[in-house]
Order: sequence, then structure tokens, then C-alpha cells
Amino acid sequence: MKEKILALTLVALCASPVMAKEGLMLGLGAGKGELDLDEGSNFPNADTDDEDGTRNALIGYRVGDGLAFELGYHDLGEFEVSNGLTSLSGETDSVSLSALVGLPLTERFSIFGRAGFHHWNVDTRSTAFGPRTNDEANGTDVMYGAGIRGEISEMAAIRLQYDVMKLSDEEDDADIGDYDVASVVLELTL
Repeated sequence: MKEKILALTLVALCASPVMAKEGLMLGLGAGKGELDLDEGSNFPNADTDDEDGTRNALIGYRVGDGLAFELGYHDLGEFEVSNGLTSLSGETDSVSLSALVGLPLTERFSIFGRAGFHHWNVDTRSTAFGPRTNDEANGTDVMYGAGIRGEISEMAAIRLQYDVMKLSDEEDDADIGDYDVASVVLELTL
């Protein structure tokens, strides 16, 4: 019921025509993230408890309706995986730089695609036949996504977006997996 009320409210707020304003963008978002490990990882058939809440903040520049550039910070939450013998848990965050290309559907709604890069950092704790050890891993990888944007006013919009953030081990040149993030972002254009 809450989802229906939220959807009707967004439609009502976005009912009158407004064009996207060019300029500096600021945004805050929240959502749900999930770590999706590749089969070739050290935890191929792991039991996972890896969904968690995510938060993000962005600053960028909107160049009209069709193009924007963003610098973002993403708190991807905590994860835990286990293969029966070893468990690994940790906290992940990321800084991204991406371009968004939009296509208007109506005067107030548009769809968009995103492509860019993100630098991720994972603080891990693991147990492997002994005491818990702490470690850190990081890397720079590709990110991409898509979403829908609804304008509330000339200066404010709500975005529903889904992003995929790749994770790979640069030393071993191997894919670790993806962080899949679904989020809602409040975007302000100044």
C-alpha cells in the first residue's frame, strides 16, 4: 500500500510540464545492494548473507535534458559469505565518475543510461582455519546502469536507478563479481 501511495504522489508531483535546468547538481540517495560473486571466485558455491542498505551522495553538472556528469560516493554496506570452511565479511565503499545520457519520455519523465568508472575499497574480516584476520582490497573498475527520472520542479527530480559496479582483482587479473545496487535518488539542480 505504501508503494502505491508513493507512486501516486510522484505522478501527481510530476503532472505539470517542467524542463530540466542546466547547472550544478547535488543529490542524496538510498537503496539496496547485493554482492554477486563470480563462479571463479574463492567462494564459488558460497552461502551468502550479502544484501544490505546502501547510501550515496553525488555532485555533478547537468548539460540540459540529455546529458549530465557525476562524481559520486557510494556506501555499499556490509556483506558476509561462507563456503563452509571459510567465512569472509566486510564493508565496501566506492567513489565513481560517470556520464548519464537521457532520453525524454514526456515533458517530466525521462529514461537514462549511465557509464563510467568507480574506485572501490573493501575492508574485510575472514576466518580460515584459525583466528579472524583483517585485510583490505581495492581496485578501479567499470560501472554502468539505467533508470527513470521524474521532475518534481525546475530544480528537483527523483531518480529510480539500477547500477552494476564491477569488482576485479588487479593482481590476479580475475573478476570477483558485481555489486548490484537499486536506489532512489533526490537530485537538486542549482
